[in-house]
Amino acid sequence: MKEEYNYTLTVPLHDLAEAEVLLAEIQADNPQMRLSRKPDSRGSARFYLCFPYAGTRTDLRFKEWFTSRNSKKWDLFGPNYGVWGLA
Repeated sequence: MKEEYNYTLTVPLHDLAEAEVLLAEIQADNPQMRLSRKPDSRGSARFYLCFPYAGTRTDLRFKEWFTSRNSKKWDLFGPNYGVWGLA
C-alpha cells in the first residue's frame, strides 16, 4: 500500500479550460501526482489530486503554489491522508 495526501478541486464548468491548463502545470511540476476527474456535480467539474508520501509530504509546496494562483476562488478541499494500491 502506498501512503498519499489527496485533494479534491471543484471548478465551475465555464472555467474548465483554464483549470485544465493549471492542472497540466501542476502535473508537470509533480510528475508522481495522480490526477483523475470525478463525476461533474451541480455545474462544476471535480478533480482528484493524489500526492505520494515518500518519507516527506510531497504536497506541501502544491498547497502554497495553488493558493497563490487561485484568483477564481475555486474550491480546494484537503489535504486528506489516504492509502492507495498494493505494495
